[in-house]
Amino acid sequence: MIGKVLNNRYELLEKIGTGGMAVVYLAQDKLLSREVAVKILQPQFADDVAAVERFRHEAQAVASFSHQNIVNIYDIAKDGDFQYIIMEHVEGQNLKEKVKQSGKLPLEEAVKIAQEVCQALITAHRNNIVHCDIKPHNILLTSEGKAKVTDFGIAQAITSATVVQTESIVGSAHYLSPEQAKGSKVTMRSDIYSLGIVLYELVTAEVPFKGENSVSVALKHIEQEPTFPQEINPALPQQLADIILKAIAKDPAERYNSAVEMLKDLREVSYQLDLQQETANQKTMVISKQEEQETKVISKADRRGVNKQEVIKIDSGGSKEMSTEKDKEPNKNSKRSSKKKVIAGLGIILVLFLAVVGLGYYLLDRYMAVDDVEVPNLRGEHVDLAREQLEELGLNLEVYYESYSNEIAEDHIISQSPEPNRMVKENRVISVVTSKGAQMVEAPDLVGSTLREARVELNRLNLEVGELDYEYSDQIPEDEIISQDPEAEEEVKMDTEVDLVISQGKEPEQVIVPEVVGLRQEEAEQKLQDQNLIIGRVIERESLNYRQGRVIAQDPEIGEELTEGATVDLIVSSGIRNVEGAEVKTSEVRTTIQPGPDREVRIVVEDNNGRRVVYEEDHQAGDVISEEVITVGSARIRVYFDGNVVYERTV
Repeated sequence: MIGKVLNNRYELLEKIGTGGMAVVYLAQDKLLSREVAVKILQPQFADDVAAVERFRHEAQAVASFSHQNIVNIYDIAKDGDFQYIIMEHVEGQNLKEKVKQSGKLPLEEAVKIAQEVCQALITAHRNNIVHCDIKPHNILLTSEGKAKVTDFGIAQAITSATVVQTESIVGSAHYLSPEQAKGSKVTMRSDIYSLGIVLYELVTAEVPFKGENSVSVALKHIEQEPTFPQEINPALPQQLADIILKAIAKDPAERYNSAVEMLKDLREVSYQLDLQQETANQKTMVISKQEEQETKVISKADRRGVNKQEVIKIDSGGSKEMSTEKDKEPNKNSKRSSKKKVIAGLGIILVLFLAVVGLGYYLLDRYMAVDDVEVPNLRGEHVDLAREQLEELGLNLEVYYESYSNEIAEDHIISQSPEPNRMVKENRVISVVTSKGAQMVEAPDLVGSTLREARVELNRLNLEVGELDYEYSDQIPEDEIISQDPEAEEEVKMDTEVDLVISQGKEPEQVIVPEVVGLRQEEAEQKLQDQNLIIGRVIERESLNYRQGRVIAQDPEIGEELTEGATVDLIVSSGIRNVEGAEVKTSEVRTTIQPGPDREVRIVVEDNNGRRVVYEEDHQAGDVISEEVITVGSARIRVYFDGNVVYERTV
């Protein structure tokens, strides 16, 4: 492939990466004379419609917007059998490579990277794109250290009509959210979870969940709580640990509502880390100044050099006269007097300086000292009431962002930064995210769609599939939707459940269950299949009356009415029960019903297995009865008409 030119424009220079579906090459764009990255779908996927769709979806997902922390998509094209995407070429390494190389990152760097990924997610989410695969491998670091998110190959467009809903679990096991592991609906909070896992790894050099395979790791995301990051990195501030644990909460409702909220908290941590660094730098500066003021020993040579310093005099005529200290011999008393004056002057200056400093500290403490205030819990409060509450405490309110919410009423507070119960200085600004109320959408018209098509459409509009009922219909084909609630075009809140009634097609014909007792199993199964009935459970059991392989009983019984396709269970003889090992005999009982009224005919056997009725039916005059009777050991056979013995035989 090296040296190949795609569409007479992109010359492939070298391979720079390989993934599960695609290979990435560094290429030269001959038209614009610039280096680009070319991502080519691997040949084995060229005929896979789903793979091609997913590959093209990456370009479509991000081509409509750009951001400094997202790798730009320039174009998508095809050259013969080659499907490829043209992307911005980022010189540097991915975040996974950096962690492997350096271990855990300095806190300031880790927080900076997390902030930049947050900013990328904010842009994607505002364009209704969920990345679905945030992991260190998909975060590139430029040579300047800037983070850029790439690989939107499995992103889901949550409001795009072209979204393809997949029932498979997609995403890298160590970073995927519990809802992805369950195959449930993916939301913006899924990306927040994955970013929380990435941040966990950046500050500990470990992922929270490990396992022998992807399935075991996925189950841990669902069921297992992570090790507290501070147990791995004791230097981690509590505030940063809280951000990580909130982002990776199992329940999406317990995570950040948006990447905006997470970014606010990360900026707060970044501010605190910078403050700590400034304090440390100030301490270093004070030590350095003290070192500069230490007494130094001056050598004799140094003193001689000082005594020999030249003094330049300028007379009134402007001429210069040069002399040395030796030429000038001042009066010793005058010299001592000057020295005293200097010392006295310095003393006065020192006293005045101390007085000014003391007065400054007094005024600062008296008039300018700022009290600490505990931040109240504003969640759920109306923004105007919250502002009044903060003003009473000497704090200020800033609405940082507005977001739709089904749970929080309009103009009420969804979240805040700093968090409740934190101690802050008076006049501090408390940033809040307020609710714009529930976002309303029109229920789509799903009648006539398949369930799969309905799921895609509802997901596009952030609606849920509700209860599913199934009914027979002569007009609506099988698997198509008959009706829905709420109805089409009705205004509903996002996340509303839409109940569906689905067609099972035409109602099957009704059939009468035939009698199969006494038949061989193969004969019974064929007879049931001829009636479009399905063989259900087949249980083997010892019999008193039927030899091995014969049907002892059936469920449902003869004459019941079933729909075509219903099941019938059979009990089949595994052989004649013979506890004592006596001889098993077969006898034929044959009789004819004489003229007269209808009669109840019963055949009763008494043998080693006890007394039992082996035949019982009503007959008309002229009917001929021929029944095979099986006995074990010594036996007596009796035939009864209407309860009276008409025939008896000993076997």
